[in-house]
Amino acid sequence: MKIAVISDIHEDIVSLKKALKIIEIEKCDQIICLGDILGYPYFRGKYESTRNASECINLIRKNCSIILSGNHDLFHIRKIPQHRSGFKFPDNWYDLTPEEKTQFSMGRVWNYSDDYAVKLSEKEIDYLKSLPEFTIKVIGEKKILFSHYVYPNFTGYVSNKYADDREFKGHFGLLRQKDCELSICGHMHIEGLGVCYEPVAGFFPKIFKGFMYYSFGEKKLNQNRLSCITIPALADNSQVNGFAIYNSMDFSINALSLNTNRRFIL
Repeated sequence: MKIAVISDIHEDIVSLKKALKIIEIEKCDQIICLGDILGYPYFRGKYESTRNASECINLIRKNCSIILSGNHDLFHIRKIPQHRSGFKFPDNWYDLTPEEKTQFSMGRVWNYSDDYAVKLSEKEIDYLKSLPEFTIKVIGEKKILFSHYVYPNFTGYVSNKYADDREFKGHFGLLRQKDCELSICGHMHIEGLGVCYEPVAGFFPKIFKGFMYYSFGEKKLNQNRLSCITIPALADNSQVNGFAIYNSMDFSINALSLNTNRRFIL
């Protein structure tokens, strides 16, 4: 099976439509959305005149078999994440000012002050509130965990940036507990793919910690080790944007850019 995985749409309806056309051309069997449908960042976004949260929600609901919550989604619908990476949110969290939130969290929670406000219907808000923070799906012969970010911070709402093997310990522990061989997430807005394998004894794992980054293109994965993959953002937010296609036949993942010739063709 070929599974298209999109993440971090951030109301960019133009890029979403381009990606859906490419996904159709690539004959993917399913589309999975890893969240952050909402959250146009006016400091970095390049599409203020075309952003459309409601149309993005409708297209994603129509085309995606699985849709998950991201940190910006939760912020705009005023929902506290279920998985909080050890941070205790007060009951009045969404009544606090941005300054009070930063002071209370001591910088542990993202500041969303560069997000434009978004107008949603009650039905759209209720739908977004119903979305799970992660899901596990059997694709081919592999059991895969999908989420916006990594455990115990599945939505990425808490501002952890995992760069050390010790910080991934809980995530790989959960993969083993759930009998998963692979996890795929977004959130980091990288230009290409990030690959992190479960640490093993030896010299190289001590040097290459956390995610190893690769440019756009296909990457064959090591079938003998648990792995966590992070994919590019779909939104055109001052970086090369795109999405990924997972192929269960050869255990590979391909990061496709929307900033290449396809941008002009489509």
